[in-house]
Amino acid sequence: MKKYLLLLFVLALAFSYTAHSKELEIVAEHSHIAFDVDYMLMTKVEGQFKKYTGLFEMNTPEDTLLNVRVAITGNSVDTNDGKRDFHLRGQEFFFVANYPEITFRAKGPVKIAANEKFKLPGEITLRGISKPLVLDGFYKGKTKDPWGKENYFFTLTGELNRKDFQMIWNQKMDNGGLLVGDIVRITMSIQSQVIGDKTPFSTHMVPSTKGIVERKELKEGKIKKLSTSTDPKDYPAKKEEPKK
Repeated sequence: MKKYLLLLFVLALAFSYTAHSKELEIVAEHSHIAFDVDYMLMTKVEGQFKKYTGLFEMNTPEDTLLNVRVAITGNSVDTNDGKRDFHLRGQEFFFVANYPEITFRAKGPVKIAANEKFKLPGEITLRGISKPLVLDGFYKGKTKDPWGKENYFFTLTGELNRKDFQMIWNQKMDNGGLLVGDIVRITMSIQSQVIGDKTPFSTHMVPSTKGIVERKELKEGKIKKLSTSTDPKDYPAKKEEPKK
């Protein structure tokens, strides 16, 4: 009887989480996944990944995170130097030919609150090697954009040792130090929205939505001129007055 009641309790708890959970996705156009590593003991090399996807669940009554999944395309690494990026994509670093994705997964639930820090324990897989990774999180809160869509904002930071993932390439310097540090610092700035209720990216672009509508109306002859554009091409050239 006790086992039966316990099973009912677990099922009810699971149903409660599912019923009140929203599945969100990272809005890549307004998010950023970056890293940096020490260089020559004096400065650092910074980089980012241009392609990635991210999904997670959020239980809104409880404000908890569940099932966080982030997949990064290793080939999209960008350190503002083509030769260095080519090296990073190769066998000595990300080895994207064999391991095209870097993934992070965290099951949760993790309790969060607006304007509060939290810890997100999970697992990162890089070059086919999986290791525990705890990210330090900060939940900035949620807000509606001008188009009435809910947006949730987070920052996440963490550190890993690249040698744990068989990325051991380095060069010795004259002073005995090494060219590249072992510790890689990760920074994520995340905007997310509910799947299926994402603000179309085109609404954020210049010209504004009003400008797009007016261009259509101008083409159809419904209006004679645009009221929103700052582009001279949208206005007919003024005719020069004849000289007297």
